[in-house]
Amino acid sequence: MTIQASHIPSQDLSAWRDQFRLTHTFHIVLGSNELTTGHLESTLKSANAHVDKWVISRRGGCYEHCITVDGIGDDSARELRKEFASLDGKIKVHVEHMVHFGAEAAHR
Repeated sequence: MTIQASHIPSQDLSAWRDQFRLTHTFHIVLGSNELTTGHLESTLKSANAHVDKWVISRRGGCYEHCITVDGIGDDSARELRKEFASLDGKIKVHVEHMVHFGAEAAHR
């Protein structure tokens, strides 16, 4: 009886890094008298996150910040979400993990 080792995929993604780009979009809903943009910005800087896009929308008495960042991994994005949520108990935070391939990956 012959036993062949099956192919085990490598956990090293360095060969793929030029073919995709990982970004995270944070959706943060704040009341009008809660944290300022400066608090959010300092939290992003401490996480070494590069901001690609930051859009602020006003809806009624609330402000929604949609912040797209790159330069961080999934674990860091989850930690950053927790940090945003801990800034004030009334903040609602949702994060989207996005993988961009092809031409979108070239936009670094």
